[in-house]
Amino acid sequence: MQIKRIGAIIGWGLNRFLKLFGNILSAVVRCSTKIQRGRVVCWAYNYKQYGCNPRYLTEYLLNNYPDMEIVWVFRRGIDFSGIDKRIKCVRFRTWEYLKMVNTAEFLVTNSRTDPWHIYWHKRPEQKYLMLWHGGAALKKVERDAEDKLGYSYWRKAKRDSEVCDLMISGCRANTDLIKRSFWYSGEILEAGIPRNDIFFNTKQHLEIIERLNSEYNIPANNRIVMYAPTFRRSGSIEPYRIDWQGLFPHLREKFGGEDLTILLRLHPNLIGKADTSSLINSPAVIDMTRYPDMQELLCISDMLITDYSSSMFDYAILRLPCLLYATDVEQYDRGYYYNLSELPFPLARDGKQLVELIKSFDYENYLSSLDAFLNNTLGLKERGVAAKELAEWMRNKMI
Repeated sequence: MQIKRIGAIIGWGLNRFLKLFGNILSAVVRCSTKIQRGRVVCWAYNYKQYGCNPRYLTEYLLNNYPDMEIVWVFRRGIDFSGIDKRIKCVRFRTWEYLKMVNTAEFLVTNSRTDPWHIYWHKRPEQKYLMLWHGGAALKKVERDAEDKLGYSYWRKAKRDSEVCDLMISGCRANTDLIKRSFWYSGEILEAGIPRNDIFFNTKQHLEIIERLNSEYNIPANNRIVMYAPTFRRSGSIEPYRIDWQGLFPHLREKFGGEDLTILLRLHPNLIGKADTSSLINSPAVIDMTRYPDMQELLCISDMLITDYSSSMFDYAILRLPCLLYATDVEQYDRGYYYNLSELPFPLARDGKQLVELIKSFDYENYLSSLDAFLNNTLGLKERGVAAKELAEWMRNKMI
């Protein structure tokens, strides 16, 4: 026990030293470089994926403002070989990274950043855009979940908000949430979120369906159900178990007898930490947890089953069936912004109820309650132009 304690102290000290050393090197870079006009440095999900809002902003900039230099940052071990060659890719915590992060005119992320931990001290000409990784929220976040997130998180979140120049919102409810709970008093661009623009682009939507069907050998006439539960602090996968074989007859009947494909998409926090093999209890189930783009998976799905994930609100834009399957409603540890029974998405608390929901699902009634919720409760602002308006904001701020 004593040896473990000594090891932990040594590890803590080494970590602090490396951060100090990294920040000293970063200061050296700042003293010998200038901000590069139009340089945009992006990362997503703690440098683990090329995706979410930074990706969709990137692709808009590449196609419409080729004079801007786009740089993406990845951790070691992350494969970025398939990324557009117009994008410069660098590894986190390298000399090249220090040069990029200190000379970028714009820094773009989708999650909290602690400047000290990433060796970055904001320069006067730099603009930091924190695009977040969700739109409307069901489970409580930031200040509203302060007691659950812990001291180290909210301290980092406050530092992040202090240097942030812009946040974005796709609905009136989310704008109110940012103002109230993100320790942020700066500008909010209420024009939608870039990752949802894809739902308004029919041509791109169809191209994604064709590409993924080919890549994963999904027959074109198959109906696709995505199951995308969110993360539990315990890391347990027990709440995610569904008897797909028992569910298939009812899904087939609801979809008119077509064959089915199930896409299993667990939260990125579980990548490398959970054995998902026990959840794949049918040849029709494909594990898509490591697939980098959630929005593309939503595009090809005919139905979404989730629990507390904000993906339900993104998927609602498509006006397709979404069901909630949550066996731990009372035990879930983050709290909710909405009473689950008041959402337009029918809720099942066990497998038997899930079967009954599928059998009795009324699409017309669902659409009626969905539209009322999106328009009146959320105040939806999505129009498919979020990346465009965000890019125009950046162009107007360029040095």
